[in-house]
Amino acid sequence: MLSSSWNRPVLSLTAVIAAAALVAIAAPDAASASTFVTGSIPILSSGGFNPRLAGMAVDPNADQAYVADSFDGSVVVIDTGSNRVVGTIMNGPTSIGNDPRAIAFDAPRHQAYVTNNQSDSVSVIDTTTNTVKKVIKSGIGIGPNSVDTDPGLARAYVGNLADGTVSVIDMTTNVVAKIIPHDSAHGIGSWVSDVAVDATLHRAYAVNQNDGSVSVIDTTSDSVIAVIPHGPMNGIGNKPSQVAVDQFAHRAFITNYGDGTVSVIDTNDNSVIKVIPKGPMDGIGDKPIAAVVDPAGQQVYVATDAQITVIDSRTLTVTRVVPNSGASSYGSSIFSMAIDQSHRQAFIPAFDSSKVTIVDLDSTASLSRRGGTDRFDVSAGISAVEFDPGVDVAYVASGGAFADALSGSAAAGFHGGPVLLTATDSIPTAIGAELARLRPKRIAVLGGTASISDAVLRALSRYAPIVDRLAGADRYAVSANISRDTFSPGVPVAYLASGAVFPDALSASAIAARSGGPVLLTTKDDLPHVIVDELARLKPVKVVILGGTNTVSAGVEAKLKAIAPTTRIAGRDRFEVSANASADNFAPSSRVAYVASGVVFPDALSGSPAAAANGAPVLLVTNDAIPDAVARELQRLNPLQIVVLGGPDTVSDTVYELLRSSLR
Repeated sequence: MLSSSWNRPVLSLTAVIAAAALVAIAAPDAASASTFVTGSIPILSSGGFNPRLAGMAVDPNADQAYVADSFDGSVVVIDTGSNRVVGTIMNGPTSIGNDPRAIAFDAPRHQAYVTNNQSDSVSVIDTTTNTVKKVIKSGIGIGPNSVDTDPGLARAYVGNLADGTVSVIDMTTNVVAKIIPHDSAHGIGSWVSDVAVDATLHRAYAVNQNDGSVSVIDTTSDSVIAVIPHGPMNGIGNKPSQVAVDQFAHRAFITNYGDGTVSVIDTNDNSVIKVIPKGPMDGIGDKPIAAVVDPAGQQVYVATDAQITVIDSRTLTVTRVVPNSGASSYGSSIFSMAIDQSHRQAFIPAFDSSKVTIVDLDSTASLSRRGGTDRFDVSAGISAVEFDPGVDVAYVASGGAFADALSGSAAAGFHGGPVLLTATDSIPTAIGAELARLRPKRIAVLGGTASISDAVLRALSRYAPIVDRLAGADRYAVSANISRDTFSPGVPVAYLASGAVFPDALSASAIAARSGGPVLLTTKDDLPHVIVDELARLKPVKVVILGGTNTVSAGVEAKLKAIAPTTRIAGRDRFEVSANASADNFAPSSRVAYVASGVVFPDALSGSPAAAANGAPVLLVTNDAIPDAVARELQRLNPLQIVVLGGPDTVSDTVYELLRSSLR
């Protein structure tokens, strides 16, 4: 696919190549976690010069990605597991040519194709050794600028910018088998800026920038079967630049640089079914070039220098606009983006910024999962994508018992920090790494030494200047002490839930943090003295009980009414309680809803601060079903996004897919 659509003179590379044989291996910048950008990879050209990063693609067979440096005519290799530069394939007459621009993979034959715009050639890389096995010149047109493959038919399609042709490479022999000629009316148009393939329908789409049209190639016959004309309102817009194909939805997305729109083609019948308009808040930004499809997330990214526009590939609506600023800065002059499905990340190489930005795909996907190998990994992963380094406080709670974290989740949400789970006697590797990234100003350990040992407390001191413990004689005293540490008198609300079972309090944590009040624990039949004292100190405007009389009795409710006006959110079971708690606190057409297991506690506890930060509810499901009350609440909420907390062992893939029907 397209690397770019600019035109420059041939680079003089002799001095650069002589200066160094290999680009120095670079480490990634420290991650700046947010809901979008998670880090960046600095890139240096040979001799330490600033690169000009063009096309990028991810190898579907291995944890590696390639990015073309058009400045020195090299291809930089990135390990996508560690997001570090691990090598460079250098420029040379039998290697990468001058001004490499686009990269595409032939996964079955372990090959990658690189278009060399100023050498009029294509380099073929053996992806198992990362060496160039052949340079194809014969049959390549003038200014090859883009490439994509149809692996099932063993064909690669090279768009030749300057002469308006498409070269077809037989990938079994790496010889040009056919040249599809220039013919603006019935063939390939002028200034072929990009080519992309729908390999399931065996069709290639060539973008003709000067003609404002798109040529459709049948890859079974290598012939043009349609030319989709220019037409800003119901066709292709001004100066189309790139095409990104969703092979599952059978749609092609054309970025129109000249008018700031995206034309959507149904690749079944090659008709334009929608033109997504320009708009800085809810549309496409000015001068779009790069586009890429995330099929698993059912979303399309369109990049400009000012913003990333996220399009839902099902509904063809804009679901989010991410400004290119602050924590979401990704550089300038974006000519390419690449999707890494196995790590759920996207790479954005910046032509003018000497870096590849790493983006969390699930932060913008309509439906996503925050999973991991275990509860500790899930806890660290949720924190990593929701909280920036330098948080005021990180709460650390036992991953083996629920009580202490129930009140801690509300406090964490109130302070804008995470709840991280740990073992009693050791800090899991994922949690240590996340604390090192977070650099919190304070770590608050929840619970006594039976939950988290003093040895772990001492080990935590390497991650924050202040580490202290919020403990108590029992879970009720811990609950009161967490509240006292966090909330001042006069809170608008205090939530009361059972300290004997966890489900009701799971629903309370996110809404309590949003409301600016604590979650306090009680026994079923009596209100502990420490809770009475804490409520007397807090002087809440009102008290809300979570759960029915089977978990918090009518007698306890009567005692609470003597302290402050008291209401109850109940239901036939934990799932209906979570639905009713959401209905009492969140309006329809919410931006996001979080879904977690109502059978096990860790994922919802770690996710509640994230839900609070996003003004969202946490709804509970079983492993293999969405309870009716929760399904009705999701339909009422009609969210743009649903985030599932935990892996398939706690919320099955079947439930995950069923949740799609609740999306707006």
